[in-house]
Amino acid sequence: MKKILALILASVLALSVAMTAASAAGTTFSELYSSELQTIDYVDSTLTSLTTFAMNCEMGLVYFDNFGLLRPGVARNWSISDDGTVYTFYLRDDVWWVDCTGEKVAPVTAGDFVTAAKHILNPDDPKSVANTLYNNLVGAKDYFDKVTDDFSAVGIKALDDTTLQYTLLGPSAYFLRMLGNNVWYPVPTDFLAEHEETYGTSCEDLLYNGAYYCSSYEYEYERVMEKNPYYINADLISIETVIYRYNKEATANGAELFLRGDTDKVSLTNDIAKEWMDDPSRSDKYCSAPQNNMSYWLMFNFDPRYEAEYEPENWKTAVNNVNFRKAFFYGFNSYTYNAVLNQWNYQANTQTTYSRADLVSVGALDYLQLSGLDAYSDQDLLFNEELALQYRDAAKADLEGKATFPVKIKVTYNTSGTTSKRYQVLEQQLEKLLGDDFIDIILVPYSGSSFNSDVRNAGDWAMLELGWGPDYADPMSQFDPVLLTSIGKNWGRLYLAEEYYDESVGYGDVEKKALEANAITNDFDLRYTTFAEAEKILLDEALVIPCYRGGGGFQASRIVPFTQCTGQMGDGGARNAIVFAQMSDHPISEEEYQAYREQYLVDRAAARTAYLEESAAYQIPVSE
Repeated sequence: MKKILALILASVLALSVAMTAASAAGTTFSELYSSELQTIDYVDSTLTSLTTFAMNCEMGLVYFDNFGLLRPGVARNWSISDDGTVYTFYLRDDVWWVDCTGEKVAPVTAGDFVTAAKHILNPDDPKSVANTLYNNLVGAKDYFDKVTDDFSAVGIKALDDTTLQYTLLGPSAYFLRMLGNNVWYPVPTDFLAEHEETYGTSCEDLLYNGAYYCSSYEYEYERVMEKNPYYINADLISIETVIYRYNKEATANGAELFLRGDTDKVSLTNDIAKEWMDDPSRSDKYCSAPQNNMSYWLMFNFDPRYEAEYEPENWKTAVNNVNFRKAFFYGFNSYTYNAVLNQWNYQANTQTTYSRADLVSVGALDYLQLSGLDAYSDQDLLFNEELALQYRDAAKADLEGKATFPVKIKVTYNTSGTTSKRYQVLEQQLEKLLGDDFIDIILVPYSGSSFNSDVRNAGDWAMLELGWGPDYADPMSQFDPVLLTSIGKNWGRLYLAEEYYDESVGYGDVEKKALEANAITNDFDLRYTTFAEAEKILLDEALVIPCYRGGGGFQASRIVPFTQCTGQMGDGGARNAIVFAQMSDHPISEEEYQAYREQYLVDRAAARTAYLEESAAYQIPVSE
């Protein structure tokens, strides 16, 4: 382990030594946020805001370093059965739970991972991420569905305090990497029992085993995290205090607050980036922001739940017509829409598929080149005015006497950020092309911190921009938002699309094909080509409209680029957590950013080469 940590430290130091930015004297990092967490129970969901909190404050069996390489965390090593279904983890005995003052409470044990699984699978208080467990572990679905109340039948066992064993439904090429996700983190057994009613509601009602502990949490005001002295990699943590400050207008106010020194990292809107480019006093204070793991698309709601004045039944009739959807699919100009986010390199962020590139591959072919998906991925833009009008006319003919025109389309949007501007562009562009006698897009503002629960999950919308980043390197994770068997049960309920609905199973063709793909565990080339077939149905039938890849654009930041831990997709993974990050004493310029990036790519290649040798030591023969 010391050799591994030395490699990480060397790579981080190489970046800071090679560049001109001096290390900051201060050890406090601050950042703004505009949408509040609804819980800090870190295994509750995979929302970006909660996974960021989890990555900062908690640690699972494994984690990913700043190169996206998998490293042992609570586990020191592991063994895998010959048939690939039984994983046995041998845990460190020096990982501690600490409280909100940084005091030791108890060691982390194998039983805490079992407790976490039982907490997530509790059928009387189910978590939205339960499907991740029951789609992988033997017996988990029966327990979740109350077929049995015997949790010992679930494929997770604490053989003793430092030995944990998982039994899978079938072999999985990505199970180890999946364990880096917060869904698989441990939960302190005794503490949960003592705080059952309040667990995850305050910093006092949680314990921590990661790089930081949460010392203060005031709702819609501030979250403060302090360095955990008992963290196993504490010597690699240079930032002592992390402060997240709530600011409802963070997008609008962040730049000025950055210049005043009140925050250390902000995204820059188009207008502000242009101002800084043209201002000699600020032109060296911004830099590029890398793309991240997120994909965004426009989703249709097949189960609208809103006021009668917006005619939800009429919308439901229209959206279940494929020609109606294709009028939107080809009538939507993602260039004009995405330019609201980033007017300089929006084309690079524009996405023409549901999934992002570089997720998995078959030989030299990216997943997006398989099973005919290249018909979409090879395009720069899906917008086609002629096709859109043809489908509009076909939809009118199909829906004559069935739907009333113009079809009202309720678009409920969060007033924070740039969402309102994007939707205004959407409304103007689509109504102008397709005609306001065909559609009537109605923008309805929502102000508050509960948008996801009050609007998105509640079905209070007809069409909405949604985003998702896969939790592990496999297409199954990207499909979560569209499947009944996953969070798709709350995200527009695509599986109810009438043209493809099979009443006998409760879902349609996309889900059938995706589940068929997920059942293929012994041939990963076939697995990925079958998933690509499912995605092609999704696009061929215009069930979603691709928009853009997350990230990109410009930022102002005092974080030394690429020093933070990342998600398992490496450079395409999230760098939201602050673990391992180093601070600069000045804002990073674009010139510095590009130099850091060049050095990072060199260091990452060397780290990957070394990793082939070092990672062999993580897995031990079954006999041991």
